[in-house]
Amino acid sequence: MRVANVVTAPLAGVVVVTALAPVVPVALTLLLGAAVATAVTWRADTRLYGLVGALYLLTVGTAVLASGRFPLAWQRTPLVALWGFGLLSLSVFCLRVALGVVGRRLLALFVSDESAASVWEALSAFGETLVVAWYVLTAHEKAVRSGGVVAGTAGTTVLDAAGYDLPILAAVLQRHSTVTLAGREFLVPLWALRHGIDATVVLFVGCLIVGFHTLGTFAAMWRAITEAGDYAAEKTEAGAAAAAATDAATDPVTDGTDRTGGSNERTD
Repeated sequence: MRVANVVTAPLAGVVVVTALAPVVPVALTLLLGAAVATAVTWRADTRLYGLVGALYLLTVGTAVLASGRFPLAWQRTPLVALWGFGLLSLSVFCLRVALGVVGRRLLALFVSDESAASVWEALSAFGETLVVAWYVLTAHEKAVRSGGVVAGTAGTTVLDAAGYDLPILAAVLQRHSTVTLAGREFLVPLWALRHGIDATVVLFVGCLIVGFHTLGTFAAMWRAITEAGDYAAEKTEAGAAAAAATDAATDPVTDGTDRTGGSNERTD
């Protein structure tokens, strides 16, 4: 059931995005879709907000490529940010799951076995959020720096059109600018060299995925605190019951009957 809820939440968000994309600005559309996905996740009580956020971004990115309802503005910086942060978030989540077995066993050395799982979920969710936030800030910084490349490509293009015999920087960078991912080189798109990466859009999409992970961290921490409180309450009740049983066993007999079953009453 939880797997079904994890799939349903991002799909609900994508339906909203697909419906609003032709008439609503990119940022507002993504925000409304994220709100719907978050609401479905909260109602389903899955607590896997980070995974839902990653699937939401990747599903929207897939819809942009597969559907003709999305304007051209979606096919540039938003598409890059959706796929980039979606894959990043999904990779970090998978790494967290893979390390879960070892992490829970290590924590079991310091906390009770009943609390080890929830404590690991809280700590790993917090670390996951920090990692994603750091990559978002790094991506935003690189997007801001791309403004210099845009100025150079635009300037050389204008000078060439004015009659100055200068190499057009966009064409030069297009031939030599590549990005290496998973051991393979990909050519930087020409639109990115001419128009640059919109740093504001990158930061906005990054804040959306960080928001999903932050909600997941809060949910995991609340679960750990609740389970720790319940475990402490159970221990307290068990201790009180044991103490009451001990007191009952050591109290003197007050009903007039000795411990051998005879009567303590005096007969004349």
